[in-house]
Amino acid sequence: MKYKKFGWNGFVFDIPRDMYLVSEGGNSETGYMRLDAENYFFEVKWEGEKPKKVKPLQEIVHSFVEKMEKDSKQKLTVQGRKSTHIFKHDALLVNIKSSLEERVYIWYCEESLRVIIFRFAFVPPENFAAIIKRTLSSLKCHGEEMNYWTVLESSFKTPPSLLLSERKMMVGRTNLLFVEEEMKPFTETRREFLFEYFTTANIRFEEDYKDIEKWMKKNYLKDLKKRYRIKFLSSKNDELNNHQVTVKNGVGRTGLLTRKSSIYTNVSWYCEDSNRIYSVTASEHIARPLPLKREIDEKAFQDFAKEIISSIKCH
Repeated sequence: MKYKKFGWNGFVFDIPRDMYLVSEGGNSETGYMRLDAENYFFEVKWEGEKPKKVKPLQEIVHSFVEKMEKDSKQKLTVQGRKSTHIFKHDALLVNIKSSLEERVYIWYCEESLRVIIFRFAFVPPENFAAIIKRTLSSLKCHGEEMNYWTVLESSFKTPPSLLLSERKMMVGRTNLLFVEEEMKPFTETRREFLFEYFTTANIRFEEDYKDIEKWMKKNYLKDLKKRYRIKFLSSKNDELNNHQVTVKNGVGRTGLLTRKSSIYTNVSWYCEDSNRIYSVTASEHIARPLPLKREIDEKAFQDFAKEIISSIKCH
């Protein structure tokens, strides 16, 4: 069986190539995700918790099985429990029998301060032992300098300080928004990274998909300016991972008594291999009341934008 690397909200692990993310929610502190294939699925849940407040794993298991029974409306048989070890953590393995063969692993990650529940469910007679072994042996729940994200065949990395705050994953258009905020007396600073792509580009944008400037003016800039009040000051062509891209830099200013200044970098391109148009925008914002000055370190911002954008793999 062939595998691929998958990452989401601070987790990285290998999954079979026929498996895809079908639902998710929350952020890196508390959330869930489910990945499906034809005869099996993985479900991961995590909840932020301080070490002194973490319940015993046996108690967490009991509550989780009760909830599974309530959700499935059927009696579940716990066939066995045993201690195990997952990525530097002591963990508890629970074997569950229902209409599926299930293995549930529960542990507490002292580094990310999360209680983690990883559920494997298979329709017999699927040979799931090898899949579980490969997934768990590759799993990392902490320790990465950058968070790795997988969206279908695309991937990119973000600093852990950026939290996933919005997402829309639809057939024709997918976008993810990551935000880092800091509040101080009389000052609010915010960094954002907006990742978007549009599928079947050669059909939906038949006249424009190879001319990114034309495509943006006709199909995208109006939407982008609804989100951000951007005034683009420059535009140039560049290269990113063997793709010709259009890079635009801009600024924005809003507000009366509390003024906000912003800077932006947008990079857009057509990927022939995936037949998608990608458009990603990094931005930084500072808001302060009059008459305080609003200054953004442009070099630090450009380093921030470059670190994320250069990590993007679009196919």
